[in-house]
Amino acid sequence: MSLQECLPGEKLMLTRQNLKDYQYNWMHLGIALVFLFPLFTNTVRHWASSTYVLLVLVSLFSIKHYRLDLKKEEKIFLAIIVLHVLTTVISNVLAGWTRASHSWFFSGDLRLLFAVPVYLYLRGIPGIWKYFLAAVPIGAVIIGVTGIVDFMLRYISGDVGMIFAEGIYGHIFQGNISVLWSVLSFAAYGYYKDSRKMRMLCLAGAVFGALGALVSVTRNAWLSLILLYMLIFILQGGAIRTIKAIGARRLVFVSIALLPMLYFLSGIEYVNARFSRVFEEPVEYFNADRSKPIRFTSIGFRLEQWRGALYAFEEKPVFGHGVGNAGVVHNRYVKEGRLNVMVYQKGADLGNPTHTHSVYFSYLGDKGIVGTVLIVLLLFYPFYVAVKSRHRAGQAWKFQVLLSASFILASLTEHPFVRNNWTSVFIVCSVVIFIWMTRSDEVPEGAR
Repeated sequence: MSLQECLPGEKLMLTRQNLKDYQYNWMHLGIALVFLFPLFTNTVRHWASSTYVLLVLVSLFSIKHYRLDLKKEEKIFLAIIVLHVLTTVISNVLAGWTRASHSWFFSGDLRLLFAVPVYLYLRGIPGIWKYFLAAVPIGAVIIGVTGIVDFMLRYISGDVGMIFAEGIYGHIFQGNISVLWSVLSFAAYGYYKDSRKMRMLCLAGAVFGALGALVSVTRNAWLSLILLYMLIFILQGGAIRTIKAIGARRLVFVSIALLPMLYFLSGIEYVNARFSRVFEEPVEYFNADRSKPIRFTSIGFRLEQWRGALYAFEEKPVFGHGVGNAGVVHNRYVKEGRLNVMVYQKGADLGNPTHTHSVYFSYLGDKGIVGTVLIVLLLFYPFYVAVKSRHRAGQAWKFQVLLSASFILASLTEHPFVRNNWTSVFIVCSVVIFIWMTRSDEVPEGAR
């Protein structure tokens, strides 16, 4: 009987029954949010952060659907996350909570803690990784196209003094997320063996994601782009084998898209200067007289910050000075004459959160040896599990290797884990791909 043929009372009963039944389709919201997550990460403000918060809320309301039959690798992974957050709490309790430490804690660490219920929720959805993989190339195309538009609008308007695409969260975020979506899209090209349309979409995502990284004019992103694609070639049996798998026509498409942009960028003075400064700025820094003010450069600033982080580690080696307090500590070292005035940050003394531009040095100073060990485990343990399970994890292990490598590289000169959007990207990608990797031996090969 159709709904139109029912009596009014029967219609109401059927409607109530449908709503009651729909409550048990608890997977739908999770699938939708995971699919939507990669689409507008640097195009719509608060997209990644808000989507992740919604995912957290859905997971908390779905506790009764959790399956707690966790494998050893999953228990260790979740334990590392919890201990990472606990270390932050201990560090800041010992060093003292400040407005800055509260800001970073609730932006990054607390968000990481909620990764545990999100993991338990998403692992109950069969093939959750399929929806994520389908969305990644779309997100790569979007971030690439919007990045190119951003860059070209600046170029056309004559704004070429410091020209780069930055989207809504800056050129560093633009560059690194573009690289991530690009390499995952390229890896997904091999996943969709039976779908020509999806393979073309993945190739387009790889190309446009790479273009989005190039126009960000972010040196870390450029380096990551090169190294991660070298890693892809290794994972797929070498560059020649990978090229043969793509085919001549598709390679022509890639070349037509990338080479003109590379040639165009090479003709812009600011872009060329970014290359030369990689060698000039370290030389200038190491030859400078640190007893006098040093000219500010991006690399010199980072090197001096790293020196400050080592001083901070010597002062408090176990739990550090607390998250968000690096600026206050470095300012004190400047006043004591131990650091150059170049790294003095006025906002830090006013309570604004500051960080060292490297995850590894930042954790040494902020959270000591305990926090450093845990962040290394958070970055490298999934990588270890991927390599260890490569013979039984289908293609999932390759995606995990690429994801881990991308954040390991990004962490060299930046700090993704104190930003809510960047942390959200790390969490959602890590959760979905780790679930895929640990569950892949439970599903047929064709569904992996």
